[in-house]
Amino acid sequence: MKLDCPAGMETISEPDIEPAARAAAAVFAYHRRTAHRADGYARGPEALDWDAQPDPWRTWRGCDRLDLPLVSDALAAPYAVLTGEASVAPAPLGVPSVAGLLELSFGLSAWKDAGPDRWALRCNPSSGNLHPTEVYVLASGVPGLADGVHHYDSRAHALEQRCAVEFAGGRLWIGLSSVLWREAWKYGERAFRYCQLDIGHAVGALQAAAALLGWRVTAPGRLASSALAGLIGTDRAADFAGAEREEAELLLAVDVAGADGAAARAP
Repeated sequence: MKLDCPAGMETISEPDIEPAARAAAAVFAYHRRTAHRADGYARGPEALDWDAQPDPWRTWRGCDRLDLPLVSDALAAPYAVLTGEASVAPAPLGVPSVAGLLELSFGLSAWKDAGPDRWALRCNPSSGNLHPTEVYVLASGVPGLADGVHHYDSRAHALEQRCAVEFAGGRLWIGLSSVLWREAWKYGERAFRYCQLDIGHAVGALQAAAALLGWRVTAPGRLASSALAGLIGTDRAADFAGAEREEAELLLAVDVAGADGAAARAP
């Protein structure tokens, strides 16, 4: 399955005061409506509809797949690297290092069994272990990896190429999206809160994994959700027929040369 990626991204103009005020009012109204209080919990499903349980895994049919090596056992660094008090030499950019980045941030950490049930744990924490976060790799000039947009299949530790396109600058980017139904199925209208919480978990896990490689993860600034959706393909409604939709959340730049101080520019 392929998609067309736009050559650039739309920019966000200076916000109009009135629309910004309306948006802020909506945010505060949602926060109040979905807050737990001393006299009761926020509204949510009274029981779980197991027939409507969302699939925690996402894969794409018809894509070229690249199985990634498991390399985390070969990565070791002092704890001070994670706190920024120490650093390691940057790992060379290539499939093994990208595989390590994904394995240690979004890969599986364990399988659990209880009676007839079996489920996975992942390196990135998640509210209720529901894992609404999906991960996309935007790569250009990465040795051994085709240029384009790739979806990360965490269960198989593999990349699925969703789009073949060359980005300027030869950078590595990570796009994050949320499948809101994975949270709404259990938590109802508080789902948006938990999706945003898990995006924060994902960013933290990615930063920690990058530090072990001597890399750095940064956000390139404000980016319209519609622009990111166009890049990672979550705006293609037909591709999600019969499946839960995704909401584009965040684009992160991976600086593989270390803290060089260069400003990241969106592809």
